[in-house]
Amino acid sequence: MAFQHHHSRGLSGRGLGSILWIGLGSTLVAIALWLLGAWEPLERSAYTLLFQARARLSDHTWDDRLAVIAIDEPSLERYGRYPLPRDLYASLLDTLLPVQPAAIGFDMLFPEATAEDGAFADSIALSGNVVLAVGDNGQGQAIENSLSLTQGAEGSFLLGSVKHTVDSDGLSRRIWLYEGRFPSFGISLLEMYRTSLENTLGIEEDPLPDLNAAVFEQPQQFNRRDLWVNWPGPIEEMSAESGLQVFSLVDVLEERVDISALQNKIVVVGVTATAVDPLRTPFHKTIPTAGLYLHAAVIDNLLADAFITRAPLWAVIVLLLGSGVGGSLLLKNLSMRGRIAILAGMTPIWFAVAYGSFLGQVWLPVVAPLGTTFISALGLQLIEQRERQALMDLFAINLSSEMADLLWQHRGEILKEGAIQPQELMATVLFTDIRGFTTISENLPSADLLAWLNRYFEVMTTCIMDNGGVVDKYIGDAIMASFGAPLARPGTDAWQQDAIAAVTAALAMHERLQSLNQEFRAANLPTVEFGVGIHTGPVIVGTVGSRQRLSYSLFGDTVNIAARLQDMTKTLTQKAPYPILLSQYTYEQMGDRYEVSPMGEIQLRGRTEKTIVYTPTSTLAMMHKLPSA
Repeated sequence: MAFQHHHSRGLSGRGLGSILWIGLGSTLVAIALWLLGAWEPLERSAYTLLFQARARLSDHTWDDRLAVIAIDEPSLERYGRYPLPRDLYASLLDTLLPVQPAAIGFDMLFPEATAEDGAFADSIALSGNVVLAVGDNGQGQAIENSLSLTQGAEGSFLLGSVKHTVDSDGLSRRIWLYEGRFPSFGISLLEMYRTSLENTLGIEEDPLPDLNAAVFEQPQQFNRRDLWVNWPGPIEEMSAESGLQVFSLVDVLEERVDISALQNKIVVVGVTATAVDPLRTPFHKTIPTAGLYLHAAVIDNLLADAFITRAPLWAVIVLLLGSGVGGSLLLKNLSMRGRIAILAGMTPIWFAVAYGSFLGQVWLPVVAPLGTTFISALGLQLIEQRERQALMDLFAINLSSEMADLLWQHRGEILKEGAIQPQELMATVLFTDIRGFTTISENLPSADLLAWLNRYFEVMTTCIMDNGGVVDKYIGDAIMASFGAPLARPGTDAWQQDAIAAVTAALAMHERLQSLNQEFRAANLPTVEFGVGIHTGPVIVGTVGSRQRLSYSLFGDTVNIAARLQDMTKTLTQKAPYPILLSQYTYEQMGDRYEVSPMGEIQLRGRTEKTIVYTPTSTLAMMHKLPSA
């Protein structure tokens, strides 16, 4: 019978099907978390990081068709607290009239009637390019402007809703283009921009060639649909190169700036003074900016058709499936340290991929795919831990730490599909038994007997384990050990190494027994005489028993022969230096490592010819102790 020894790594020799199940399970968990919204807070944080990374690594400017007139701190110092008198807005429109902006939007509400409404309404009617804001009271009811203002300018302005979505972390990332009776503030401004340019310049072509026509022609598609704002950049870092021109209201009214650049522009008028209309963005999480910049950003996005698009659900599922299954396949052959290294390396790589997609205006999930791979790694680790525990429960105190580590590294040869499988292999089996144990047990009190026997087992087991052996079981006062099972030694000369290790262990046991007997004499305890039988041959290793109790052991004629050789040591003469008998096959595997003497012929079961048995004769053997496996 031929026996082969295969080295393998990986998750206990798990098949591809098992790895796929782990990956699919991780994917299902990740998808469930996605549908429940558990990933969303982390994904929104990633959204913020992507914007901040883009601000540092690439140039992203505002559309130059857009400008802002800001009611800032200098304006409030000059004209008083906000809200300002409405005749100032009338003066602003009159000042801008010669310049002819294409559209002027007031990002503020005028819900109460004032004495200045008439003058303001006249200026709105004269300009003919104004958009007024409509608010929301938080209960779905619109906050409209005073009738004294709107009736006086009726037919010469548009209305636009300034309502937007604030996420749970306080950041504004989304906008509705259409909801209820009013389009968004940005949509109304672009409508006014298009109409104004067509009437002023008499052009035939669309002045907004870059804008998605569906936004205007099929607004029902955008009804109550969130669009993710593509913030052009930090407001405080705006410069001439940023593309967005910002003028102070007081500078415009007092003619301290050249406003000719506002011709044919979209102008947003709003308050930017601190704490009046605060807005948190990916760039302004701690110190808010002004709310008017949200609508400026929406207009910028509409002009360039540059809103951020989130990956659809089907794409997210495909991505999570790839992360779960692919992660399982990638990580299955790695140690915990290797898996941690891979996960750590994947994080910046995937962020770079998501960043590249973000530059193309597509927001891919950042955290969920990495989290799915982490769940896969955790699943692999938990299953490995369970399998390791299964192995250690079987071999815990009968293995040296080195053998335990080696066994775990090659667990694929023992565990298949998570269960311990029987194996056929070549091993050397060692049997030892105490002479006269029955008499000793009859004369020694039970408590003393157990202490005495356990001390003997402790010393003998140490000799076996120090030489790479595994104690298979204790049978009364007998010890059964194996070398080469449950895991054969590596290398082409594995059988020879196992045989030499077994003989070395037996000689070490004999040597240690001498000092152990001195210890027993000093304690007035019986001394020990033993016999050792060693045979090399084919064995079957596997578990026997029931679900309630399993035992992992060796089976076959090799075990029986080793036990018979041990029993035959009783016939050795006093001239034999060691009470150890080796089979001929063990002797042949040893080569000339130890000096031995033939001790006669015996008839072994299954063989037609008698076999010569041997006993070691050279004390030089103790100098050839093998290193622990």
